[in-house]
Amino acid sequence: MPGQPTGQLRLRASPPTVPFGLVQRPRLDRQLNDGFRAGVTLVSAGPGAGKTVAVASWLTAVAHPAAWLCVDESDNDLRTFWSDVLGALAVGDVLSANHWLLELVPGTAFGSSEVRRIRAGLAELPRPVTLVLDEVHQLTDRTVLDSLSELIEQQPSTLRPVLLSRADPAVRLHRLRVAGGLTEIRAHELAFTQDEAAELFTRDGITLTADQLRALLDRTLGWSAGLRLAAMSAAGGDTAGAVARFTGTTTSVAEYLLGEVLDRQSQADRDFLLRTSIAERINAPLATVLTDRADSQSILEGMVAANAFVVGVGDPGTWFRYHPLLRELMQHRLALEQPGIADALHASASAWFAAQGDPIGAIRHATRAGDWDGVGRLLTGSALPLVLTPAGSALAAALEPAMRRSVHQPTLSTLLAAAIWHYQRHDFTAMRRDTIEAFELLAGTADDIRIPAEVLIAATTLTYHRAAASEQLAGSSARLLSVLERTPRRLVPAARHYRAIGLNNLGVAQLWAGNLIAAETNLTAGAEQAAELGMDLSEITARAHLAILDVIHGRLLRADRRAGAARQLVDRRGWASEPQALGLYVAAGMTQLAWGRSAEAADTIDAGLVASSRGSDTGCRLALGAAAVGVAVALGQADTARSAADRLAAELAGVPDPPDLLTRWCGVALAQAQLLSGDPHAAIRSINDPFEGSGFAAALERVTLAKAHLALGQPQLLPELLDPVTGSPPEFLGPAVEARILLALAADRQRRDTAALTLITEAIDLAQPQGLIRPFLDAGASVTALLSRHRSLVGRHLDFTQQLTVTPPPRPHPPAAMIDNLTERELIVLRYLPTMLKAGEIGKDLYLSVNTVKSHMRAIYRKLDATNRRAAVERARELNLL
Repeated sequence: MPGQPTGQLRLRASPPTVPFGLVQRPRLDRQLNDGFRAGVTLVSAGPGAGKTVAVASWLTAVAHPAAWLCVDESDNDLRTFWSDVLGALAVGDVLSANHWLLELVPGTAFGSSEVRRIRAGLAELPRPVTLVLDEVHQLTDRTVLDSLSELIEQQPSTLRPVLLSRADPAVRLHRLRVAGGLTEIRAHELAFTQDEAAELFTRDGITLTADQLRALLDRTLGWSAGLRLAAMSAAGGDTAGAVARFTGTTTSVAEYLLGEVLDRQSQADRDFLLRTSIAERINAPLATVLTDRADSQSILEGMVAANAFVVGVGDPGTWFRYHPLLRELMQHRLALEQPGIADALHASASAWFAAQGDPIGAIRHATRAGDWDGVGRLLTGSALPLVLTPAGSALAAALEPAMRRSVHQPTLSTLLAAAIWHYQRHDFTAMRRDTIEAFELLAGTADDIRIPAEVLIAATTLTYHRAAASEQLAGSSARLLSVLERTPRRLVPAARHYRAIGLNNLGVAQLWAGNLIAAETNLTAGAEQAAELGMDLSEITARAHLAILDVIHGRLLRADRRAGAARQLVDRRGWASEPQALGLYVAAGMTQLAWGRSAEAADTIDAGLVASSRGSDTGCRLALGAAAVGVAVALGQADTARSAADRLAAELAGVPDPPDLLTRWCGVALAQAQLLSGDPHAAIRSINDPFEGSGFAAALERVTLAKAHLALGQPQLLPELLDPVTGSPPEFLGPAVEARILLALAADRQRRDTAALTLITEAIDLAQPQGLIRPFLDAGASVTALLSRHRSLVGRHLDFTQQLTVTPPPRPHPPAAMIDNLTERELIVLRYLPTMLKAGEIGKDLYLSVNTVKSHMRAIYRKLDATNRRAAVERARELNLL
């Protein structure tokens, strides 16, 4: 199933096993039940207060479903946090087998709209679900905290969040607190009462006098960890001495008592504990690697049974976790008693995780071991393809130490890690800089890291050229494939994944350059390989561009099927804003436009432009811009067409070396806007030499020039100009149909009635099987007489020709007063308000200063009578402005 939780996430999404013989505390259960009814529960107290055990124990006694997530530092990323939440829901088995949330896989463009989808999915649950977020104090990223705040403020009625934290988290809880929707459990409520403490010691076979019990409670203030430590210290029989030695509740006391627990172990068991403390979670096979102890499983199970600050997580008896206080102390003792051994242990753990197929876990331990070359080998050998999966953010988090090291101590491995870290954040300029510096260090490097590094450098170079819509993309894609051909599979286990990426991008490059036959071959192969390897995003890229090729050739029905199937996958996964999906907007919008569905096409193209951004996929963004001009032309909106053409020209000017087809397609879009504005001379000047080549761009240019000459009253120029476009069978259906319509109009003006009828008949016969309507509608009233004559004299395809004389309904517009009220630039800025882009990012996208954007936003709020961004968006939607 897509989006299946990884092994490490399964552990973090599993509540800890409740220790055997745990003291039952009904008063805490009652408070947690109250929190379930109220809506949100906050359990806030310091380490060792018993937060986790109390909630885990409560969950074993209640009947309602629950999901658990132990938050860690990697969750300080919006995509990772929500991906982990979805994984926790899956692990907790709180979703039905066919629930669409199980299909949702947060991608690199994950944002507020996708969060709203998740909240909507949670609202559909048939009964309330408890979502426990443990260690919430680990969250420090403002975007993630704001998103969690919104979940709490707009809490679905079927969700019951429980937040466990060492300190009050920086989320907005005050409204809930005032409204009575927040239940708070704090340190004094988690503290053991006298009866509970007495039961704790009695269960451990320890008898305390009333004075001794009071003394311990006074000194610990009922602190759960302190009482457990005291019980373990007294287990040897010297109860009075243990109580006397316990003189406070500070961390130093905890360290002292934990140390006493450690010192009571045999040397072999003590060494076991110290060595295994380097791992956040431990299982028997990993413990055996770290300690050479064949009895690792029994040692771990025995510590759980003894309540020795060890709990089980995941499947019973499989994985274990040390209490943070115990682990921190053991790591400190390990460093003091066995200096330098921690690095070797981390290296062993890294090798073990790599052998288990967990390169992210392996990289984390390699960085802690300071094995930077090992990080490079893991990244280039097996981890890199994860950057295109939901694990991409976790991979970046694991690489961050290497990235930071690259700033002051750049090596081949640390620079490659930095390149992938910057890629994950869409900072392609920094990624390219890292790659160039890494390339300079290749010489003299051992083959086992140099050769995989060449593959990664080739892949990142390709990525940079793809994002920039550079004509160099074909060369960099071919280079990646060439490097892979001579690379032994043992050095790059992910070679097939790289090859799928190379084929896809080579096909994209060939498409935008106009080499359409080769593009179709490579995109087809790339799609098949990506599907076989489960690379969904890469498969979507290939199928989206294959759909664009279908539209270019006029295979509209196939384009619609192909794009529709890919779009279903995109919608299920929540990938509508991913760069890999932008081609679907191009293909779908162009198909809808060809079928005469101008309003649908406008919505699709607009959605694509909002989802795109400079640098995400410049090729598709330029194609969307050209299609936006086409939509405005189809709707007869001259001002809108000119504005769209100006924006398109500005973006094209910012591309250093755009490929041929894209460049000429943008030139045609500009000419179309000029024709609509009644300036055929300007349209002719906008077209480059149309006799350069015979591909799709040349066909578009010839047709556009023919329209301009016809508008200038020069029908005699059309036959020579359009002859290369009218071959049979046509290579490009759209231009072929349009050319025949234009030639028919020219013949009609010249009173060549038979030729005009023949040409319009050919156009109809070609267009009908694919439902191609747009060229006839674009011809306007001038073609109506010819269509009427065809219906009377030829009489074929009457249902189809009936559609050619019906003007499609105009796209709904907001009230005229509102259109006048908002300026053109304000309307453009308004389009960005539903996105997560900040004012500076909007300004960069529109070539405006941040102050200018803020000025426009203030004007929008004033004119829409809104006080904030969200209200402005809602008001604009009411007025059909969005």
